[in-house]
Amino acid sequence: MNLLLKYKDKIVSFGLLPIIITLIGIHLFPTTAMLGTGLAISIAGLLYDVLRLKGLNFFLLQGTIGIGVCFLLRLFTGYEYIPKNSLTPSLEFMLLICAFIHVTAPEIYRNFLKKFHLNFTSSYLLEAKIIVIFSSIHLIILFFLYNKLIPFSPENNFGIIYLIPTLIYVICLVINIVGIQIAATQSPREQHIIRIIPICNGKIYLTPHAENTTIWDAPIKTLFDGPLRKSQRHAKNLIKKHQSTSQTTHKKKFIPRLILSYRTQGSTPAFVQLYILPVSHEDEFKLSEGYFFTCEDIRQNPEKFSNELRIECDRLHMVAQIWKEFK
Repeated sequence: MNLLLKYKDKIVSFGLLPIIITLIGIHLFPTTAMLGTGLAISIAGLLYDVLRLKGLNFFLLQGTIGIGVCFLLRLFTGYEYIPKNSLTPSLEFMLLICAFIHVTAPEIYRNFLKKFHLNFTSSYLLEAKIIVIFSSIHLIILFFLYNKLIPFSPENNFGIIYLIPTLIYVICLVINIVGIQIAATQSPREQHIIRIIPICNGKIYLTPHAENTTIWDAPIKTLFDGPLRKSQRHAKNLIKKHQSTSQTTHKKKFIPRLILSYRTQGSTPAFVQLYILPVSHEDEFKLSEGYFFTCEDIRQNPEKFSNELRIECDRLHMVAQIWKEFK
């Protein structure tokens, strides 16, 4: 369960949950009300995905369209276009159309994301292909059953017509979860490191490295185990924590600013986010044994500074000078 919560942003098939809930609910509750509930859940998930995560889960979009069309038809036309006992096949057909369009023309989805500046996290093609194949087979079988072209026992009505569509989407959800678990256990995990360096008057504030005191490094650095979108908040919390233990009595609110993201290679790959902490005076934010350096000091004596600082040197120099001139 901890693994699923940790990688919940990557388990794209969680967007199928509103569809699964709707397919099950329309057999337990009034159909129109359940369609409206499923549509509300899909829209809520869609808005959260767009506004908070800056992405667009295709399955949430698929569910919003498919459930929304069925809901509007049932709400305004009653049983005219969706006859009684045919709601599940009708919903399955609408969802099949959305999946088929995505499988045959995935560039439509990618261009839509690019147009609205949304993050592209997954193509969703594997699960969409499963939906297209199995739903097509299921609907073709239903066509023959409805037209009495093959023997059909009424006792099998529920399983063939109503249970199979739900199982198709549950299978997609399980496949995606299992795939994430396998990838997480077999591939080397990339560490996420947050580094924060105070700057003042064109200088950067460094402290001795925890493992080698002859090497200077960022005064605040830590592993971060949460989702990327929460790294800014975590950086602010780190500042508050270190401010409470610093040597100064200043109560000024400091705001870290992200200036660089990069990846390091090695036995343990790492994704590094570098934040600066602009201060007006050198005594505003200090830790024990710290000292202000210029970026030129790093260039002249690189062996005295960490490998990360050598990578970050040029960007730190540029930002420190800009902040010095326009603060």
